[in-house]
Amino acid sequence: MSEQTPIAPPTGDPPPSEPSAPQALATPGGDVVARAGKYYRNTRYILAAALFFWGLYNIRDGFFNWPAQNQHYAQVANARGLDPNAKPHSDADILINQGLGILLPPLGIFLLVWMLRSSRGEIRLSNDVLSVPGHPPVPLIHIESIDKQKWDRKGIAMLSYRLDSGKVGKIKLDDFVYERPPIDRIFERVEQSLQSPRPRKVAAAPSVPRPKMPPPPPRPKL
Repeated sequence: MSEQTPIAPPTGDPPPSEPSAPQALATPGGDVVARAGKYYRNTRYILAAALFFWGLYNIRDGFFNWPAQNQHYAQVANARGLDPNAKPHSDADILINQGLGILLPPLGIFLLVWMLRSSRGEIRLSNDVLSVPGHPPVPLIHIESIDKQKWDRKGIAMLSYRLDSGKVGKIKLDDFVYERPPIDRIFERVEQSLQSPRPRKVAAAPSVPRPKMPPPPPRPKL
């Protein structure tokens, strides 16, 4: 009979497990996305709805209810000999309600459209390229300056850029209109880019004017 190799008894310590795959870490060049701020939009929704429906309420009173009540009072006053000037609503009150009814609903709609436009889309920083609604993609190396006068107090910064095509513009970062944490991270990345050394821009070689050729001699007459 062949001899069998004895099996060692199990020990209390488990066998070493294989090292797990390392988790991906957020890199400084990762994407940063700032979408419209919820508080900013919700408060504007409420304000726009309040203006619109308050205007409808004024339309009902200024053009229908109050004139009808005054007319009813005038009929009762003539029948009972009451003072016709003691009507429940003055002409000025009716005129004010009519004016508010005409102005407030369009104002509410305008506020809603303006709010949606000012917070449209998203602000994205990807691979050191800043994408903002209403502007072309702007690499951070093309941002020339940053205005921080309102940043500490209001969270507003203005970025001035100049592209290779010659296009210039200003980008507004507002951590109230858009989500604050991503906007703050984008602001920090822009500051770091401005403080880091940048490659010099090579000036274009001056164009050499073409020499003027002398005019051809006149053709001899035959």
